[in-house]
Order: sequence, then C-alpha cells, then structure tokens
Amino acid sequence: CLSLLGITGSVHAATEVDISGLHSLAGEKLPDDSHFHAIAGFDSSSFLYSSDVRGTSSTTFQATLEDSFTSDWMVGKGDIQFYSFVDSNPSVGVESQELYISSKPGALGNSQITIGRKLYEWSKLDKVWNMMSLWSPRWTWDEMHPELIGMTGAFYTYTTANFQFIAFGSPIAIPERGTDTEAVNGRIVSSNPLQAPLPTSVNVMGTPTAVNYSLDTPSLSSILFRPNFALRARYQFDNGYWLSANSGVLPVNMVQLAAEPYLDTTNGSGTVQVNIHPEFPMRNINTFETGYDAKDWDVFGSVSYEQPFNFENNSTWLNPIITPSTIVSAGMDFKLTHNFTFNGAVLYIQEQPFTSNNTLSGIDVQLPSRFPLKQGIKVGGNWKFDDFTESNFSWTQDLLYSTHLVSADIEHNFYKYKITLGAGADIVLADTNKGYVGQFYGDDRLRGWLKYAF
Repeated sequence: CLSLLGITGSVHAATEVDISGLHSLAGEKLPDDSHFHAIAGFDSSSFLYSSDVRGTSSTTFQATLEDSFTSDWMVGKGDIQFYSFVDSNPSVGVESQELYISSKPGALGNSQITIGRKLYEWSKLDKVWNMMSLWSPRWTWDEMHPELIGMTGAFYTYTTANFQFIAFGSPIAIPERGTDTEAVNGRIVSSNPLQAPLPTSVNVMGTPTAVNYSLDTPSLSSILFRPNFALRARYQFDNGYWLSANSGVLPVNMVQLAAEPYLDTTNGSGTVQVNIHPEFPMRNINTFETGYDAKDWDVFGSVSYEQPFNFENNSTWLNPIITPSTIVSAGMDFKLTHNFTFNGAVLYIQEQPFTSNNTLSGIDVQLPSRFPLKQGIKVGGNWKFDDFTESNFSWTQDLLYSTHLVSADIEHNFYKYKITLGAGADIVLADTNKGYVGQFYGDDRLRGWLKYAF
C-alpha cells in the first residue's frame, strides 16, 4: 500500500497529560527539565451528502506523544502522532511534525547544528497556500486541512539580529503521506473519505470505455534514497522590510502518478486495463520573497521557479508531465480592529506546455495534477472575541473552474475547567470535480471537537 492521499478529521475529544521526570521508552531517565505530553482523542466528521465511495461519517482515533529537553549543550524536541479509523476500512497512519536534537542556542555562538526532522518556514507561500507543498512536505490525513511537517536530515543555521542562513542536506527523501491507497477489484481505493476516486471509465477514441486499475508499487529504496539539499538566506531590515532567497535540489513532495493503459482482448469485453505507476521525481527549485512587517499589517510577494530533472517515461505511459513552472503569489494581513485580522492572497502558476511522446493515441486517463490549484484567490479572517474565544474563516476560489471552498470554525477555551469546545464546517460550491476545490465535490461536512486536559 502507498500513502498517497489524505483523510478528514473533525470532532475531537482529547485527554492531555503532563508528566516530568518519567522514564523514556528506552529506559533512560529524562532530564529534570524535560516536559512530556500524552494526548488522546477521537475525531469525527459528518458529511451533508451521501456518496457511493464513502459513508456519511468518519471517525478516527488519534494519539500524540510529545517531549522536549534542554541540557548544557543540547536541546531536543519530538512528537509522534498515531491515527487509526474506528468505523471505516482499517487504516493506520504514523507521523511526526518534528523530531530532532540540536546544539543549544548560544553554545556555538551564532551557529546551530540540528539532526532529525525540523520545521522551518522556508517560504510564505507554503504557509498561505497549504496545497502547494513547494518546500515543506505535508501530512495529509485531512486533505482539506493538511499539516506542514519538517524536512528530515541535517541543518546548519547562522543567526544574527537581522540575518538568518539555513543549510539543509539529506541522503533520503520521504514523500508526504496520508492514508494508504491500494488496488482492489480493479479500482484504486483508500479509506480516505475525501479521496477523489479515479474514473471508472476512460475515453478511447472519444468513446467511454470501462477500466480496471492495477497499482505498480515501487521499491522502498527507489522512494527513499534520493539525496537532496536546500539553502535559505533571509535579511530583516530595521525599518520592517525583509528579503529572502532559497535554492535547492529537492523531491516533489507529492507523489505523482503515471498511467499505462492497454486494451484487454482476452475476454471480448473491450475493457481498458490501466496500470498506475507512482513516480517520485526530483527538481531544482528557486524562490525569492520580499515583504514588509508593520505593527498592525504586513504584506509579502513570492516568486518561484521549478525546474524538474529531465526524465522520460516509457512511450506507452500517460501522465501529467511535470514541466518547468513559475509560481507567483502575493498576500497581506491587516488588523482592522483590536480583535479582528483580515488576510488575503492571490496565486498564479504558469506551467510550460508539454507535448506527450507516448505512442498511444485517442486514450485519455484523468490523473491528479502536479499543482492542484493554478489560479486562485484566498481571503479570510481571525476573530479573537476575548482571551478564550477565537474564530477563523477562509474562502478559497479556484479561478480556472469558478469553484469555491468555504471553511469556518469557532473555539472556546473553558480555562478554569481545562476544556476546549469548538465547531466548524467546510462547504464546497462546485459543479465539477476538476481542480483543487472540485476534487472535494459533494464532501461538504460539519465538524466539532471537545478537548480536555489534565
């Protein structure tokens, strides 16, 4: 099985435990100033519309272990997240946002060395447009609301009051993951209720024809052993302006799919057989960003150029070829009142046209694109009604297909009782299943969560 896609998670009942000075799993006593957390809960979503590929609800058990420590020379931080469905097809996911050890700040002067998985802000674009995965990989258990995770390898940072330099290198490349995907009875299936299934028919010379899928699972070594590196420099001027520049040779974090179709003539049914080949291409990526940070507002602009390494597929394979692309975005945050902040951004991606070299004519298999959103607008806001109540709203429009995704949530913290109560919704306004928003066509849902800490 391959973890290619994400899954939804919503109603959250959690228990949090703070423990200091306990023995670790390896039997070693944690440092006196370590802080260990254990969190467990259930997440559930209720969908407004039924579907033949999922039920009307989904429930997940989630458990998280977190720890951090500080010694005279080193600091460390880590989390392990465990996910499992309790009312759907069995599927288990394990992820970590950060898991590293590092030299203590100041121990090496302005320098710091880190080994493991560490989450840095490599670009504003990844944070604002979390479906891009341009620099940082993601955990896509909930495909509508993915979580950025850190790169895995070795980091060197040099930091002063106005300047930061980051160098990263790793002999391995871990693709971003979600729920398992596999071929069952001629279909590519997943326990992810938000998965947009591959079509059950393809066009052959303009005629819809039934299709059976199979999945070619690559070797683990071909997935992992892909050396990569990245560099970043950022300068913050005293007057609020800032500049940053990144360059790297990195994997495409999202798994790409190629299709190998052929006509089955053995049973006279005329069924098209399609073998799906997951691919893990490498690319050179360069990003330049600039902006201005003021007390009550900030703006940014971002330009990236992605140049994939030259790779030619078999002439009988069909796939959305990854071509050189330019990614442009600009956005702002503006504090309109003491408790309301408005945010907005625009996105434009220009992909170089490509003419396929495959020898198959008249066969079209629709597969996910490298960039799910190519032209978009995003606006939203954050309300802090008081110290304990907060609400967020976002509206994303896919300009190519005139589709809309509206998400809203509100959360209240009963601090005295250590209880957090929240509710939310995701509404999809679309009449097509194409594009970033269209893939969630019919997946409108209500969300809610309850957390308890002690």
